[in-house]
Amino acid sequence: MSQPESSLTYKGRLTFVIHQISAGGAERVLTLLANELCEKGWSVTVLTFDSGSKPGFFELHSDVQHWPLSLMREQGGWWKAIKVHFLRPWMLRKAIRKSRPDAVIAFIDVMNILALVATIGLKIPVIVSERSHPAFNISKLCSLLRRVVYKRSACLVLQTRDARDFFSSSISKRIIPNPVLVPEYSEPALKSEADSKTLMAMGGLREVKGFDLLLKAFAPLCDKFPDWVLEIWGEGVQRKTLENLRDELGLQERVRFPGLTKEHYKTMSQADIFVLSSRSEGFPNVLGEAMACGLPVVSFDCRSGPSELIQDGVNGLLVPPDNIQELSSSLERLMASVELRKSLGEQARKITETYSLDKIVQSWEELVAEVAREQ
Repeated sequence: MSQPESSLTYKGRLTFVIHQISAGGAERVLTLLANELCEKGWSVTVLTFDSGSKPGFFELHSDVQHWPLSLMREQGGWWKAIKVHFLRPWMLRKAIRKSRPDAVIAFIDVMNILALVATIGLKIPVIVSERSHPAFNISKLCSLLRRVVYKRSACLVLQTRDARDFFSSSISKRIIPNPVLVPEYSEPALKSEADSKTLMAMGGLREVKGFDLLLKAFAPLCDKFPDWVLEIWGEGVQRKTLENLRDELGLQERVRFPGLTKEHYKTMSQADIFVLSSRSEGFPNVLGEAMACGLPVVSFDCRSGPSELIQDGVNGLLVPPDNIQELSSSLERLMASVELRKSLGEQARKITETYSLDKIVQSWEELVAEVAREQ
């Protein structure tokens, strides 16, 4: 491997590792990063564990090599599942060696662990990347393995200061947040004079996203604001549970679950307020996207990310974590005031300057050049 002259001139071979290209925020960011690096002259390979029989939710650049490894445990019955479980590191190692990367970038804790185990003895730097807050949503076994094997990584990438501080100082760490793209249109999408106004939320229909809290916060506002509806975009295991809660609260005519969308900005352009009700986050992509659209936003101040995007009262409203009453009160403030919605939305759009795609991709390029130079 040739030694890079500088972080800005170095272009080489990169291999990404992720479970599959599904509808999650991590997958979207990986796709953006892989496509942009490919455009800039990098040779990019993406290894996934699915069979490749269905197209990924997000589209990869035509020059990005996508190698599905068919290592999903649910494929082919219980015996194949057991074999796949034990063959995963070996098969991943074989694919990594075949791709001949200057560096490997893995996304999400389980993939991080597998990539580090698979590359033992290989002189290939592995950058691992946590995409949710590391204190939550992980099994005890994975947490233990993570503490042991992350020390092998060339660098651990986190998205926020809070997530960085969770890990030991013995691990090399770097904060690289997610990019927030500029919408294709240039005008804020407020429709304050419309007959019907929309409060929007977006994310996987899972407990961590706190949509049950949002439904309970919205319920007492319905009589005061009969012209407002709530749309919760996404899919997940809690759809039926959330639909039942909606019905129990008498919100059948006021709350919609439209499903998935690939066009976040276009969908958000139909909203008047965006709300993030998560119990925890890694880096809330949808919050940044909503702000980029010029939407006034309300968010729980959960760990982690919202407080790094929002200046309370300046470009959005922050609410104490899991506090349904405070969330309801903040939503009421916004729903009642066209002026407040407009002023917060105008300030929110400036988020694209701080988290531009060019800045984020350059940070990744500099990191890869740095770890490659050290080999």
